[in-house]
Amino acid sequence: MHHAVAALSIYRWTAPLLARFPIQRRLRPSGLVYRVSSLDQFGIADEMFAQRTYGAVLGEPPIDTFIDLGCNAGWFALWLEAEMPNSERIGLLVDANEFLVAEAEWLLKRNRLEHEQAVYGAVGLPPDSTSAVFHILPSASQSSLLEYDPGEQLPIKGRIKDVTVPAISVQREWQARCGERPVDLMKIDIEGNELDFIRYEGKFLQAKVRTILLEWHKWHATIAAVDAALSNLGFAQRGTYHENQMTGIALYRREDDAPADL
Repeated sequence: MHHAVAALSIYRWTAPLLARFPIQRRLRPSGLVYRVSSLDQFGIADEMFAQRTYGAVLGEPPIDTFIDLGCNAGWFALWLEAEMPNSERIGLLVDANEFLVAEAEWLLKRNRLEHEQAVYGAVGLPPDSTSAVFHILPSASQSSLLEYDPGEQLPIKGRIKDVTVPAISVQREWQARCGERPVDLMKIDIEGNELDFIRYEGKFLQAKVRTILLEWHKWHATIAAVDAALSNLGFAQRGTYHENQMTGIALYRREDDAPADL
């Protein structure tokens, strides 16, 4: 199917049409609104809103603060608000695709999520980094700091666009907006760069984050490697979900549940 989509150039001719004339949808019964502005988002909508891919977090303690890395168009923030309404929830959304950050900003404004903010840039880079090359794939949810691997990843549906993006320190971004407040939940979906992020932002994770919901990408990180890296920071895995040949989702929680000062 993926090869057929690529051969027919479906992404190439639908992308400008959906970008110019996005399809608005409403979540029931919440009434919250999102819009589909790219072809791959139809699949994302099904996974997030129908299959409830991130439902594991609903059994966790109240989520008053969160960070969403690899936020795409901001739909996780919308889903969270629909499932756990909280008009005072504070959120930091980050993505390295400038178009999707603009989509996330539209979504936050449209749904009056006034305490949540989208930021443009890449995470999981060495502390002295100021920028990085980001590879934008036709299916935007597959875009990554890592180069595309045709032997391991799904077939691409067109040309890859390389762009230079700002490097983001999540610790600095969070502290600039929220000071020393702890992070109740961090969602990580950064297409294979998860181990580098844990390595470079480990001090912040250890000091401020209570729960992590992470999608690991098997062509670059095994679940055993992720478990080990987070265990060293005081997190224990609470379960894996929606695992397939390419990816899986894992939930982690601090063993002492007591974020400290940096």
